[in-house]
Amino acid sequence: MNIREQEYVLAIAKHHNIKNAAEELDISSPGLSIFLSSLEKNLGTILFHRIGKKFLPTDAGVLYIGYAKQMTKFKQEFNEKLSDIKRGTTGTIRVGLHPRRTTFMLPKAMKLLYADYPDVKVMITEGNSTELFEMVEEGELDFIIMNKKQSNPAFIYETLYKDRLVCVLHPEHPIVGKGVKIPGETLEWLDLNLLANERFILQSSAQSSRTYTDSALNYAGIKPDYAIMVRNLETASQMAAEGLGVAFNFRSYTKSFTYHKPVIYYLVGDPKLYVHYWIVRRKDKYMPQYANAFVQALRKSV
Repeated sequence: MNIREQEYVLAIAKHHNIKNAAEELDISSPGLSIFLSSLEKNLGTILFHRIGKKFLPTDAGVLYIGYAKQMTKFKQEFNEKLSDIKRGTTGTIRVGLHPRRTTFMLPKAMKLLYADYPDVKVMITEGNSTELFEMVEEGELDFIIMNKKQSNPAFIYETLYKDRLVCVLHPEHPIVGKGVKIPGETLEWLDLNLLANERFILQSSAQSSRTYTDSALNYAGIKPDYAIMVRNLETASQMAAEGLGVAFNFRSYTKSFTYHKPVIYYLVGDPKLYVHYWIVRRKDKYMPQYANAFVQALRKSV
């Protein structure tokens, strides 16, 4: 299935210039420029405004790009289904996730995948929630790993694993030893009220992790008077290791963290509340057998 024309136009729309689009397509800039001029002549309208060296879609261009994206989606689906029919052992998986999750999850999962599918390519995109949701909706990613949902009817959510929020303390903190044992849990639960007057180390309100931290603080009826703000969860835990305050993290993340000083973890917040992680994909997205195998490998790796 050849849709070279549409792929060329999409590359120009993506980069907004001929040079970078040509580099991605591995063709010459003059050749791509001649192609576009010829296409616009055949269509009887221009697809891009030329503003300096920048190419911005016209109304006709927006219409063309929309249908071109659908055609590339159909091509990909056709190739994946054909691959399954022919061998079912080759193809490309495009997965998106937050950078922190790559550390403890991807290496094990990819090793399991390659044991059965050594010729499959895994293309990894790391980004924030907004970026990844947009990319999977546009068909640029096969699926993403997310701990939040959107009210978008185009998506389907499949449970990957459940996590718990933990607080991170210096091992000599006076509150250490006052945790409560919860049936079925290896970590003890700590009432955050015992830390009400402490300095907290928190993430940005725009980060999904902050949602769970705020929930735990609200559960304890705490509103911190002062907090150190830092986006990186591992940096926050390192600060706790230095005795600078109380940090928060996710239990699964802590398995891949190493500190030059020890820390203590406690479960916090509503003891019945779990942090759910999902495989998120479009409902109409075809998943070849090697992609489903990769999802299973991810489940075994957490």
